[in-house]
Amino acid sequence: MKIKILGYWGGYPSQGGATAGYLITTEEGQILLDCGSGVMSKLSLHTKVENLNAVILSHLHFDHTADIGILQYAAVGALRTEKMKNKLKVYAPTEPASNWKAIQSEETEFLPIDESRTIYTAGLKIEFKSVTHTIPCYAVKFTYKDKVFVYSADTAYDESLIDFAQGADIFICEATICPGSIHTVGTGHMDATEAGQIAKKANVKQLILTHLPHDGDFQLMKEQAEEAFGNRVFLPMETEELFL
Repeated sequence: MKIKILGYWGGYPSQGGATAGYLITTEEGQILLDCGSGVMSKLSLHTKVENLNAVILSHLHFDHTADIGILQYAAVGALRTEKMKNKLKVYAPTEPASNWKAIQSEETEFLPIDESRTIYTAGLKIEFKSVTHTIPCYAVKFTYKDKVFVYSADTAYDESLIDFAQGADIFICEATICPGSIHTVGTGHMDATEAGQIAKKANVKQLILTHLPHDGDFQLMKEQAEEAFGNRVFLPMETEELFL
């Protein structure tokens, strides 16, 4: 399993960057996890829409969905030219209802995320866990052969993530709150210390921080997470490609 970090900024992208987006590649296929602002441009450097088995949207805030309409435009062309034989599957929460309605398209098959349902595609076992955000939001676990990757999505400190991420080989965890930052008021998010605490309690092997604030002190955030985790922590710009 290869994980390509396409975007990691919270809220809006930096110059040349992107908000949330992760391309997961296995021998059997590819999954796009979140499709934020700038992700389609980054995605085009690594694959094409017709190669995607599915798209997963952790929640329906725009910094995780902004480019889904653009991806659908690409799907239109791929279907018309028969590069794609079937509609693109998109898994997402159904709330807020207005956001769910806005992303519907004839070229894509939208499937509601059900926490009790496990998905099998591209050789992956995919599981969901509801987390604590301002709208319905799901952490996602990917198991491929004997390796596990867990994505926290956007969430406040949530003890349920400890069991969900237990023993994960890679844990990509949000850390939006930073001392001195005015990027967020904090509701529905964690700081780097909390990300490190969850990683330690879950006994994960590798922790990467994501959903970074533009005005954050990244060295401080890294130090805070490492102190809580008790191990080395990576920023997404330090390790944009991960292999399991």
